[in-house]
Amino acid sequence: MTTRKRPSPADLEANFDKESAWAEKNFGPHVLGRLTRPGRPPKGASIEPTKPHSLRVQDSIWQALTRKAEGAGISVNQAAQIALIEWAKR
Repeated sequence: MTTRKRPSPADLEANFDKESAWAEKNFGPHVLGRLTRPGRPPKGASIEPTKPHSLRVQDSIWQALTRKAEGAGISVNQAAQIALIEWAKR
């Protein structure tokens, strides 16, 4: 039996783009960490403003959403927005 050497954090960072492309291809669509880019939008860009809304959801659903968001490295707000956008597109 051969022992594999664990990659160092530097090795992982160096291969991040390749590994994330492989994961996206094999495990589904890429989830962005942000729905919009940071900073001001380009001049002339049409950006729909957002405003707060309230949702009533069961605690078990909220906890599942929280776990999934943490696993994806995004906020619960972003996860909820993605879920709503995907559902609205159907």
